[in-house]
Amino acid sequence: MGAREQLTEPWGLVAAGVLGGMGGAVAAALAPAGLLAGVPVGLAVAAAVYGIRVGLGALTDRTPTRQLTVPGLPTPSRGGDADRWSQRARVAVHTLHRQSESPADAGLRAQVAGVDGQAAEALDDLAKLAGQVTVIERTAAGIDLARLQHDRAQLRHGLHGLAPGPLRAERERALRAVTDQLDVARRLHDAREMLLARMQAAVLGLEGLVARMAELLALHATSDGGASLTAVKVAELTGDLEGLRQGLAEAERLSRTTLAGGQAQ
Repeated sequence: MGAREQLTEPWGLVAAGVLGGMGGAVAAALAPAGLLAGVPVGLAVAAAVYGIRVGLGALTDRTPTRQLTVPGLPTPSRGGDADRWSQRARVAVHTLHRQSESPADAGLRAQVAGVDGQAAEALDDLAKLAGQVTVIERTAAGIDLARLQHDRAQLRHGLHGLAPGPLRAERERALRAVTDQLDVARRLHDAREMLLARMQAAVLGLEGLVARMAELLALHATSDGGASLTAVKVAELTGDLEGLRQGLAEAERLSRTTLAGGQAQ
């Protein structure tokens, strides 16, 4: 999607309008001038969020090809699900970094520096999950599901009416071996889906933080009440980032449990 399409992309307009309206309402409630102060603030927030949304979309189309690497884990296959989510995460974290360095107010820069640091750590966590997804995908690729399912059907059919004895025992042993392989394939699939779902949630959360950071910066710059809201909003952002990282760690734990043959709790 090019810059022209990004300008008319409907979700960017909706997000800008909603956050702009929220920013205007907050400013109107806090500022002595009430509604007269809220309108320009709302417009400023909407413009800032819309600009970030367009810029983020354009950056995604021109994301640097450099991928994060994790020792001991493979790099995701280019164009795969893990690679696409990793790419969007890199764009979001890069944007958050630029936002955190943009305020002229040194005090505000110091406050939002923690958001920048935690976002970078979340990116490292996502790179680890992407590598784990890649390991799972490569392992699963070596399992011939169609052949195993065919073997299982034949073995089950062969057991019908077969009297107890050495032949039946051997076929039952063969059926267990095939069933075990199919169980491994199922666990690999479940673990991959779990990790990808958590990556998706985390990346969308990071992209949401980009818009919220734009709102925070706009409110701080354009509203008398912005300064009083900054500490609260920064705390919300850092809290959400911490929760995001905890979610990534939990997804890794659950995937290990699934691969070990246990039940995810």
